[in-house]
Amino acid sequence: MIREVSLRWRAPGPKPNVSSVKSRHEAWVRPPGHDPEEAADLLLRDLRSSRTGLTTAEARRRLLQYGPNELRRRGGRRWPGELARQFTHPLALLLWLAAALLVAVGSYVVAAAVLLIIFLNAAFAFVQEVHAERAVEALAEYIPQRAKAVRDGAPQEIDAADLVPGDMVVIEAGDRIAADIRLLQGAIEVDMSALTGESVPTLRSASILDVDVPVLSAHDLVFSGTSCTGGEAHGVVFATGMNTELGRIAALSERVKQEPSPLERQVRRVAWLIAIASVALALAFIPLATFGIGLSLVNSVVFAAGLLAGMVPEGLLPVITLALAVAVRALAARGALVKRLSAVETLGSTDVICTDKTGTITENRM
Repeated sequence: MIREVSLRWRAPGPKPNVSSVKSRHEAWVRPPGHDPEEAADLLLRDLRSSRTGLTTAEARRRLLQYGPNELRRRGGRRWPGELARQFTHPLALLLWLAAALLVAVGSYVVAAAVLLIIFLNAAFAFVQEVHAERAVEALAEYIPQRAKAVRDGAPQEIDAADLVPGDMVVIEAGDRIAADIRLLQGAIEVDMSALTGESVPTLRSASILDVDVPVLSAHDLVFSGTSCTGGEAHGVVFATGMNTELGRIAALSERVKQEPSPLERQVRRVAWLIAIASVALALAFIPLATFGIGLSLVNSVVFAAGLLAGMVPEGLLPVITLALAVAVRALAARGALVKRLSAVETLGSTDVICTDKTGTITENRM
């Protein structure tokens, strides 16, 4: 369950500088001066709006000010780094070393085969994990394409990306909510599972006023990405895009740092062990062959390089990748999607799962 940790401005007076606020709280910031739980008239005043909605010209101006109502990726794409990681894996580094040594001793065909193993394994693992890059895109699918807003005093259907703070919107049964909205009239039932995990629809009404409660618990607020399952209501948009609750989740998902799995730690340990043992044996062989057998220094170095290349397990990395890929396919057949191949082994190493979602993951009722 996603718990509420929101930032809301309550103190009256001059509005704080937006840029300085965003620099301190990059993950998520509500537009300054907008407290969705304050009295409706005060909220409309802060949003510089009215119950008749905005004009088309004002909506266009605010669209330039706040930006489109969509989730945006922050920090750029991750796939280049993910692809590079496949080529700098500890075992992959050993294979690079083996290929270099095979070239040094003249085994060009075998060296080409080792390089082919490196590239095929990297490509296969990258394709398996690249959909983890789509965390923000997957959340963006919760935002509908169209929304009904009051513009120039009349309801009209517009692109959901054109919604701005201060827009008056109409919510009806079957609609997917496109922004964070304070209800001003009517009552609806809302499926909040996208934010809270609760499968039972909750009542949201303009007549139920909550003060000093977590935003997700306020009965007069509805949020982007949720769905209206019944009723009809009118409300004012107070947050759009990355300033919504869904945007906060998207920002947090990008900041999650991936910890190495038990398998990755073990493979790294094995790779270093093989590397140290191989280098030690190769270095020890040079004086032994030179002084004990009588080989020339050049021949001893060439033989040691071949010995080092032969000790690198070229087939270990593709075997691990293929084994995990087979497990991913087996889980997918049962409806479980795995973002990272190594997570399969992590799941197998799990002893205890702690959760407070009793009703949702058991009988679908409390």
